[in-house]
Amino acid sequence: MRQISLLLPLAIALAACGTLARQPASPPPVTTAINDSFEGEEIRYAPLEDLAKIQNNISRAFTNESPECYTVGDDGKPVYNYLAVSGGGSDGAFGAGMLNGWTKAGTRPRFKIVTGVSTGGLIAPFAFLGPDYDDELRLSYTTIDASRVFELRGLLPLLWSESFTSTAPLRQLIDTYIDDKVLKAIAIEHAKGRRLFIASTNLDNEQPVIWDMGAIASSKSKHRLELFRKVLLASAAIPSLFPPVIFDVARDGKKYQELHVDGGVVFQSFFVGSSTDLQATIRSAHPDWGENFAQNLYVIRNGWVNPVFQPVERGLTSITSRAILSMFKMSGVNDLWRLYFSSRDDNVLFHYTAIPADYTPSTTQQFDNAEMNREFKLGEKIALDGIQWVMSPPGYAGQSQPTVPPEQAHN
Repeated sequence: MRQISLLLPLAIALAACGTLARQPASPPPVTTAINDSFEGEEIRYAPLEDLAKIQNNISRAFTNESPECYTVGDDGKPVYNYLAVSGGGSDGAFGAGMLNGWTKAGTRPRFKIVTGVSTGGLIAPFAFLGPDYDDELRLSYTTIDASRVFELRGLLPLLWSESFTSTAPLRQLIDTYIDDKVLKAIAIEHAKGRRLFIASTNLDNEQPVIWDMGAIASSKSKHRLELFRKVLLASAAIPSLFPPVIFDVARDGKKYQELHVDGGVVFQSFFVGSSTDLQATIRSAHPDWGENFAQNLYVIRNGWVNPVFQPVERGLTSITSRAILSMFKMSGVNDLWRLYFSSRDDNVLFHYTAIPADYTPSTTQQFDNAEMNREFKLGEKIALDGIQWVMSPPGYAGQSQPTVPPEQAHN
């Protein structure tokens, strides 16, 4: 996440001497109940703990879907399209621009399932709702700067804080763009059989949590808008830099709390296909189709996948920041490998795109308005020119496939 990682060593050193009070941590297994108002509603899943629940969710999504959930190709074959939007901080402007340009190019499909992590989680609701929300997506990434995302804490408050910054501005930004109108629109699409999933990390239980945002939007709870916004904030809560988001949990009459941070702690991008057998699920939902259907997974990597040479000075800050940045980058690359092989198992055609290797940012600072506008325009132009989707992960030679423009892929 570029220059913002320089704050980590200082944040850890200054905050190490103090802790804040909290309610008891919720022990495993992960419960679906968030407060009493969501009791009995399946709104989230622990993919490393209980696959049956998410498998049932996906099965219902295909069994009870409307025809709007898939397209029909020129050959008459039904086609499902899926989208995964990665983390990447302010580099999310690239993905926002790409989605806008994809719409303008006239080749952007409707997605059956959309997933998002961190900044990708902030993009995902608008990507899920489609071109009608392109303006909101554009404005949320081209009209802001760092002051609308976080506030630096003073050195004295940092001694008893859990993060180097406050994300009060980001909370306000989320409140501005995520309202009851957006929730109602997402609930309508959820009822059609489409799915929107956002990931956060349960820090207590050391595992990802996949939130069904359509189920939250469809909930009868009066707290559904509050929870929806909290999940987006949690998914983007970079540990130490941003404060964790606390979820109150009810189980067996007892009250607990969970600390959730950035979903990027676990993975930079994800897809639910690895949690179920998509081919079998679709065949069961549509027995008349047989094997006559196609699937596409599109991954937008909000960042680079290529190694970049940069001499590192011998010093705590320079070594730590370089190592953290490299770790985030390689985590994103590893996710592409994981998504490629899980997609191949389900006969899903894998596509990914990332910020081009020859693009040089104008600054190393995160959330610089001018740079975010440059990246937005870059993504938009790439889409308008015809996205050159890469069909295998970086560095993979076995059974690799050539890059293809969108008009040659199933749309």
